[in-house]
Amino acid sequence: MILTIGNSGAYEIDAFQCVLNELCKRGVTAIMLKQDKCLQGDTLLYTVDGRESRSCAIIDGQEYDINDFETIWYMKPYLPKELLGFEPAKYRQMIHRQFYTLRESLWSLFGNKNWINDPWAMHKADNKIYQMDLALKLGFAVPKTLVTSDPDKVREFYKMLKGRMIVKLLAASPILDEVIYTNLVTPEYMKQIDSVKFSPSIFQECVLKDYELRVTVVGDKIFPVKIYSQEDEGTTLDWRRKPSINDFDVKMEKVSLPDTITRKIFAYLEKLGLRYGSFDFIVTPDGDYVFLEINPNGQWYFVQLRTEFQVASALADLLINKG
Repeated sequence: MILTIGNSGAYEIDAFQCVLNELCKRGVTAIMLKQDKCLQGDTLLYTVDGRESRSCAIIDGQEYDINDFETIWYMKPYLPKELLGFEPAKYRQMIHRQFYTLRESLWSLFGNKNWINDPWAMHKADNKIYQMDLALKLGFAVPKTLVTSDPDKVREFYKMLKGRMIVKLLAASPILDEVIYTNLVTPEYMKQIDSVKFSPSIFQECVLKDYELRVTVVGDKIFPVKIYSQEDEGTTLDWRRKPSINDFDVKMEKVSLPDTITRKIFAYLEKLGLRYGSFDFIVTPDGDYVFLEINPNGQWYFVQLRTEFQVASALADLLINKG
């Protein structure tokens, strides 16, 4: 049996069900602990009785021993809105940390399980500075970049780029009912640049795009998708700006990659110790491939819906150690 740790959102449930259908064909089943249902009872449990300890997952009122699971599929567990927006606000960080630490206990206690992905490896891979540094070492092109909380350095960088600069988050963090996308840095933004002192950010050269790539890797299988982000003014900077149910309102299609890029992608994942990952690239009008980032827990279901790539099947194989 496979333990999945995720949420009850429509997208995640549909993606989980899609993989579950493939698992059932292989004679394997899976169950999901929904972190956003923690107030309704879905939770983890650790007990010590004498000289023995026990770790359990409580799901829909039923208790499961973690030792009975062969694989743990770690999706994107988030707390419910009631806790993300808890009042008084000063307790929010503490609440988040307590649940995070409870989940973190599984990472070490059950490190011998078949993890997709190993959470410790994902934790390291989530660091955007580390991502870019590794990309450079493996020979990927990376945009001119500045990461800082120093407004004077941002002003210098903005001037050097002649105003062709974007800003994005250094680290993803759940904000209640809000998503922060990549944005163009405008003169109006620069007038308030002293606010960067409160939040280090990534500033990058705004690279000219022909199109963008989303490359999903599952084990030894690769699923590259061409994203026509430049055909709509609303998606030129960030193609995720027009989400729809289980999908994005932007044209996509299957595409092949140069062998050199494919080899670098697999080498990148190997260096990170990951078996799954979603890469984002820019392809310039000159045909250069520019690395943006890797999401070690990125969305994949829309790729299958839009291109008929069999990502769920590949994930099912990986979850039962065949990928």
